[in-house]
Formats: sequence, C-alpha cells, structure tokens
Amino acid sequence: MPTQSVIPAKQQRSQDTQRNLMNAVHHCLQSKFFEHISIKELCEHANVSVGTFYRRFKNKDTLLPLLYQDFGRDLIAWIDALEQNQYASLSHAVSGVTQQCHDFFAANRSLFRTIHLNSRLHSDLVVGDALVDRREVYTRIANILLRFSANITAADKTAAVNLVIFTLISTLLDKVLYPQITPAIACELDSQALCDELPKMLMLYLCNKQNT
Repeated sequence: MPTQSVIPAKQQRSQDTQRNLMNAVHHCLQSKFFEHISIKELCEHANVSVGTFYRRFKNKDTLLPLLYQDFGRDLIAWIDALEQNQYASLSHAVSGVTQQCHDFFAANRSLFRTIHLNSRLHSDLVVGDALVDRREVYTRIANILLRFSANITAADKTAAVNLVIFTLISTLLDKVLYPQITPAIACELDSQALCDELPKMLMLYLCNKQNT
C-alpha cells in the first residue's frame, strides 16, 4: 500500500483538516475496530465534508501511515515513562514490565489491533516509519531487566532477556487483541490473570541454574 496516495499537508488549513481527521480516527477507535469505521463517520466527527476527505485521501486505508506515526509518538512517550520506573529486584522488574505492557495494550486495544494487522498486510507501514525504530524499543525494554544482570544465570544474558521480552510481548498481544481465537484460547486465563502468572514462568527461565 503506497503512502504516496496521501497528499502532504502544506497549508495550515490542510494541516488542520488532517489533524481533525486523525483525531476522529482515534475517537472512533475507542469503541470499534478500524475496519468498522466508515469515512462518513470520520468526516462527521472531524467536521469536514466527504468531498474534502477524497481530495486529500484516496481511501480510508491511506490514513494508516498517519495513524502509525501517531502511534510511534505514543510509543516513545510510553517507553520514556516505563524507563523511569524504579524496581527493587529482577522479579519486581519482570512483573512490573509485564503489567505495564498489558495495561498499555489493553488501554489501546483497537489501535494496537489495527497496527498489528495492517503492519503485517502492508509491511511498508513499518519500513517507512522513520519516527520509531522498533528494535530500539525492544532494546530499551530489555535494558530495564538487564539492570539486574547479576541475578540472571544465562551465559548470554542479553539473549536471554531478549527472548523474555519477545515471549512477554507476543503472549500478551495475542491474549489482549485476540482472546477468542487461537493461540489465545489455548490458555483459559483471561489477560490479567495471564499477566499475573507469566512473570513466574519468565523468572524460572532467567534464573534457571541449568542456564549457567
């Protein structure tokens, strides 16, 4: 899906229209999924005409790159706040990061689902997003746990923590975004109960004597 179908907003009026439409997207995502939102609905919330919409956008999907950029800014703010948390131990850090990830996903479920699905269908959404390097985000989360590297028994502590972050995020995303389908249905716990149990499993891996 080429992002060139979005005409760059240069004039203030065009920038205001674009921002109003994006505010409308975020508003609608609070109650429904992106694919269920109509252009007419977006225009009504943004107080712009449908004709104005089509003068700037080819279709609703051409809003996705802009939504992804907004998400990038929110993600940076979230990770900045996450890094400010002080943890007393590795166990406390694993539990805290798990809970914070769960809460962030749950609070932005429709947005995450939209990004999650469309970034797989249209990989250029990810590749073309210069605002946030997702690998850097994962590294910053991993570094929170690596503050307690002395308590991690793995020979390659960084690799072990990276696997923990991958497992944590993948598991919670599936449970929060798609609780009624596979693989989430393999676990009968709801997302919060899973969030409570998951750190116990991750700690067993990080502190397994066999990893030395």
